[in-house]
Amino acid sequence: MKITMRVGDHIVAGELYDNPVADQIAELLPLDAAFDDFHDQEKLTRLPRALDISGVPRADEPQAGEIGYYAPGTSLVLYYANPGRWPGLVRIGRFDQSPDRLRALPDGTRIVISTDEKATTRRTR
Repeated sequence: MKITMRVGDHIVAGELYDNPVADQIAELLPLDAAFDDFHDQEKLTRLPRALDISGVPRADEPQAGEIGYYAPGTSLVLYYANPGRWPGLVRIGRFDQSPDRLRALPDGTRIVISTDEKATTRRTR
């Protein structure tokens, strides 16, 4: 599924992968959320509810430019570095943005993630 991420006036293209967790994320879109830096590797935001991770590997190793779900923290994650393999990480998509540009965003930056199919926005935090 094709998605867009809007940061201010900047639009970034992306896609959600075909897996059960990505499907649950799609149900939450559009999503307007504040993202914060975590360990100089990723930007993350807490989701309003936990997602079911049945049917996906127990651990994964996301790469820079990918979108993930971190089950223990119920967090949606945008990776600008490679965090390594961790239990509870699920790769759910990718985006076309320079890792350095994502890294430079200050804590609390609002990012709107949406699809073409939905026009309203849910806001978290």
